[in-house]
Amino acid sequence: MVAAAIGAGIGTGLLGTSLHGHALYSGAVAVPLGAVAALVMLAAVELFVGLWSRNSWTVVLCGAAAYLCAGLLSMQRGAFGMISANIQGTVWLYGIALVTPLAAWLSWTILRRGRR
Repeated sequence: MVAAAIGAGIGTGLLGTSLHGHALYSGAVAVPLGAVAALVMLAAVELFVGLWSRNSWTVVLCGAAAYLCAGLLSMQRGAFGMISANIQGTVWLYGIALVTPLAAWLSWTILRRGRR
């Protein structure tokens, strides 16, 4: 279960990082649709992992792996960094830290109701 949660987190971190940069521009304002879609994908994967394993702590492991993956990809190596300091990158990186506890709480709530 732990290996599956970490693998799902790394995979979602990679896919979300490749997706987060897409934006819809309305004049000079960027709407980070890719980052929002990546966060929805992360929440879905985390909820699946939590319900599959019947343990809400695996959601936290999955989110931590995704955050570590995205954090490593955001490091600027010379002139190259996959996550820039723009609205899309900010929503993606900080959104992982917000979505993970919410998904863990949701999976805990669903699992608790199932045990009654």
